[in-house]
Amino acid sequence: MNSSDPECVEERALESWNDFILLMQGKDFNYGPGLIFRGQADATWKVESTLDRLESRFPTKKNHSGSIPEYFKAHPASRKLHLEAFKECVRGKRGQNPPVLREDEWWALAQHHGLATPLLDWAYSPFVALFFAFEEKGYVDRASGQFKVPKQRIVYVASYLVTEEDSCNNPAPILFTPRREVSIRLSSQSGVLMKMPIGKDLESSVNSRFANSSQYGFPILTKITIPCSDDDRIACLKLLDRMNINRMTLFPDLDGAARHINNLWELDFHTALGRFPDGTSKDN
Repeated sequence: MNSSDPECVEERALESWNDFILLMQGKDFNYGPGLIFRGQADATWKVESTLDRLESRFPTKKNHSGSIPEYFKAHPASRKLHLEAFKECVRGKRGQNPPVLREDEWWALAQHHGLATPLLDWAYSPFVALFFAFEEKGYVDRASGQFKVPKQRIVYVASYLVTEEDSCNNPAPILFTPRREVSIRLSSQSGVLMKMPIGKDLESSVNSRFANSSQYGFPILTKITIPCSDDDRIACLKLLDRMNINRMTLFPDLDGAARHINNLWELDFHTALGRFPDGTSKDN
């Protein structure tokens, strides 16, 4: 790789979330190839699936026969068993005459309801990704049990080439959009799903697959880091709310509506919702 060639993974450090809006108006992200976006609350997190993270927490399973070894170097359940168990648990809970689902559609439905899966959520809209990067004030760190407020948020930008350079020894992610039960939420989020190879985070996958490939003139993956004070976060979410990007619109169901109203308390109820009388409620 020549030093003058663009890296397959590029990093951009912004000074504020306002700079992100300006960046999206520039030629690199406005006139480039097809792009998808993913926001994460902490810039230190890898882009890896929830199922990979779950498997890393449980790398062994107990030998229940009581013989040696005490533990096997294998996960407690295979991915096939993990998904089959979910299918068993939801029998009779998908309504009458539910449609037959392909495996990836089952994964999508399971992710929709909180199961750890090999899928990652992405959006065609950079501002939807910005919302998910800024929505939560912080998180409980699993290792320490402490509440952490991240110093930097991050938005990842992947070009349409992210699924190229695929091989048996080094598989690429797969992009797909299910057409059935979870499609309404994905449509509202301008969303697309990325199925990750087992045991790979996205940056490592891109670096390994494109290290010796010809250059395309633009990065395959861009990491945009954004510093964020609490005031910055609130200001950003208020603007996104005015752009109609919030929990109510991104999750068009009862849970999304309720979560949106709860979130408004943090924004000083910066909305016209509930301020105007609803004439349809008057007695005729």
